[in-house]
Amino acid sequence: MVVLAVVLGVVAVAAIAIAILSRRRRNAALDDAATAAERAAAASSRADSADERWAAADDRAKEAEDRAKAADDRAQATEGRVQAAEERAAAAEQRVDDLVAALDARGGNEDGGAVDAHLLWSLEQSRSERTWRHSVAVGPESTSVFVDAAEPLREALQVELDAAREEVGAVVELEADLPGAITPAGCVLTLRAAQELLADVVRRAEETTLVVGADGSDLVVTIKATDEDGEPVAAPTLDLPPSAAIVAVDGGVRVRNAVVQR
Repeated sequence: MVVLAVVLGVVAVAAIAIAILSRRRRNAALDDAATAAERAAAASSRADSADERWAAADDRAKEAEDRAKAADDRAQATEGRVQAAEERAAAAEQRVDDLVAALDARGGNEDGGAVDAHLLWSLEQSRSERTWRHSVAVGPESTSVFVDAAEPLREALQVELDAAREEVGAVVELEADLPGAITPAGCVLTLRAAQELLADVVRRAEETTLVVGADGSDLVVTIKATDEDGEPVAAPTLDLPPSAAIVAVDGGVRVRNAVVQR
């Protein structure tokens, strides 16, 4: 009986030990399963977050593509408007040249009346306005320098100099001592002569100064220029037809009777 009791005790202890070991293994398995579930949940969360970031990045890429397309469309439209404006400016400039030539050659139009100098000056100011907006203005919304300009001729001359500076990258300055009133014809001839003088000199000189001043009832337009070595650069002698309105002088031109006498 004693032996049996001992055997039964040993068996009971073994059973208890096995039960305890089984419980520990089960608990460990449950812990591992919980850990794995947590890891799976974290991985799923990271995957969801990655999907959201990917979707957001895709949305941003589409938005950027749309903005780029819109910007390209605006650029093409602007380019088209600029080209059309340049064509209109060239046509307007040609009309001014033709009218000035007609003024000198015929002294009047086919109807026998004088060419309208106010019209010529208006056309020339329109051309200067376009030159300023396309070559000088900071942006398309900039206020025109010709708005309420007290001296439109000075502003037009400055536009030519600024545009030349932007184009060639040289120093181009204006020295203008203008009287209070200048005839429309005098404004047209002064500006056109300045354009022709500058067109030749600014590409050969490092520093150029356009000098405009009154001499009695006349306006004298001359060029002072030097090259990169400080040597003088001669202004061209304009090939002008015989005219009582304008005559070539040393370094420029003299526009006769341009100043309104009071």
